[in-house]
Amino acid sequence: MLRDNFCSSPWFHTRLTYSGLYESCRWAKNPVRVAAGSILEFYNSTQMQSLREQLLRGEKPAHCDSCYYEESFGKLSARQRQLNKSAINLEEFELTTRSSPHYKHFEYSLANHGLADLAPVDLQIDLGNTCNSACIMCHPVASSRLEADYQKLNQINPDLFKKLEPYIPWTKDPERVEQFVTELASIPNLRYIHFLGGETLYDPAFYTICNKLIKHGLADRIIIGTTTNGTVYNNQIEEYIQCFKQFHLGISIESVTKLNNYIRWPGEIGSILPNINRFLKLRDSNPGFYVSLRITPNVLSAYEIDKLFVYMIENKVIAESCNILHDPACLRIELLPEDIRQEIKIKIKNVIDYYGLTKQHVVNVRRDDLVEQVTANVILDYYKFMCDYTQPANSDQSRFDLVKFLKAFESIRQNSILDHVPRYKEFLQSFGY
Repeated sequence: MLRDNFCSSPWFHTRLTYSGLYESCRWAKNPVRVAAGSILEFYNSTQMQSLREQLLRGEKPAHCDSCYYEESFGKLSARQRQLNKSAINLEEFELTTRSSPHYKHFEYSLANHGLADLAPVDLQIDLGNTCNSACIMCHPVASSRLEADYQKLNQINPDLFKKLEPYIPWTKDPERVEQFVTELASIPNLRYIHFLGGETLYDPAFYTICNKLIKHGLADRIIIGTTTNGTVYNNQIEEYIQCFKQFHLGISIESVTKLNNYIRWPGEIGSILPNINRFLKLRDSNPGFYVSLRITPNVLSAYEIDKLFVYMIENKVIAESCNILHDPACLRIELLPEDIRQEIKIKIKNVIDYYGLTKQHVVNVRRDDLVEQVTANVILDYYKFMCDYTQPANSDQSRFDLVKFLKAFESIRQNSILDHVPRYKEFLQSFGY
């Protein structure tokens, strides 16, 4: 059914990955090699044409599974957020699709075997894996520090920690970087670029590209976005806020307690929270600066997620959740034992009741005047997820894997999850901890 499967993202968005490959969107897992630096070539490549045709026929492309997975739990998916950008509302799908400003572009693709006549408006650019953190749920492709850990972890448990082929980030090639920025200048309707690392504020490539964008005269029409782990506060961001049309900063955090140190090791929450406060203070005096938290709730952080929700409300900052974590599979929230799940539900419900949160219809999550409504929706979505999810068929095996996974990390980090979540002692010990 078209309503249940269609996504407008391939008509205005694409992604350049860490190693210089392209993907159809920031959530897909289907890298394709095309000519270096050629965004527009990829945009109308055979793969992208095929993807558009599948979506126009109402089919479910396999590499879009992460969005359909989220929707199966009633959570707002990336697909739905992308539809919102095309002014398409699922509740009035046919009417809003025909009135969408992108409708004529859908028609063009339908008549031309998936070709697009609209150049990208929104890009995600992965800079590489230069990073000062080794988050437990991350992947070595996105963290140089975790890559070093995986070399040790592979010796401990090669089944859980696969040996990965190293790669050279495309940003290490100065000519490729210059070629890339030059091509951006040739895309007339480009409006938004989101940079990911690694840790972007720790990576010189981020500053190099931003400075080149300014030099090429693109700053006045482009919104820059990036995601940081909160360990770095760089005064140059203050300069970029003044230069670019807007600057969006997402801060990756899982807990406002020392549990965050365990999950996003070796970051110190005692330093991260003051940095967040500095960014929020900067936001309050700069209308073009937008700050959000980026969360990836998992089986470990779920127990204290209510405290994070209170922090969001009290500090008037939303948390954007791009997906429900399902890889590594052993960190999925759905592995919680039922008694702990019920405790978490009660704690979230107490937050909902105390602050009187209700569901709101919000199209643009980045409007400053809608922070409270967006925050309420995020919290209510996760409460619904906690109520509705079903345990995977192989949940016990995944729980044994969870214990092996944690013990392997703890053997090289000399820490323990029970120091942060003692409530999990019986649960984890029953699976060999």
